[in-house]
Amino acid sequence: MKRIITLVLALLLLAALCGCTPAESITFKNDHLCDIHGIYISPISEEEWTDSVNYTILKKDATLRISFKKFAADTDAYDVGVLDDTDMFYEFFEVPLAVGDTLAFSGTGMFGTLTVTSADGNVETYEGYGNEVETTTN
Repeated sequence: MKRIITLVLALLLLAALCGCTPAESITFKNDHLCDIHGIYISPISEEEWTDSVNYTILKKDATLRISFKKFAADTDAYDVGVLDDTDMFYEFFEVPLAVGDTLAFSGTGMFGTLTVTSADGNVETYEGYGNEVETTTN
């Protein structure tokens, strides 16, 4: 019984440290052949990309919950950028995003696809293009 209580407390602490619940976040899934080193989500009004919203490498088939508060603005459309481990940067423009959405990214060569599934089950697919960039990722 003591172990169960300890486990429950540890899980509650982990959830608190995450700082987001499914009701306050979006989910990003890596359906790409490569690892993802950066996920960038910027309001469409921004001229430049904001900082990456992930702090860890996202392996193939892995998912990441991202706090919506990290990038939320007074808009419902965002530009989404994805940097893979081959230094290919894929860009998707004017993508409507809301709390509870799931984004699934895949890419082949210069072409990328971002599939957004809303909390109510609607699915939209966005086509993007990749450009090779010079980075310091290894």
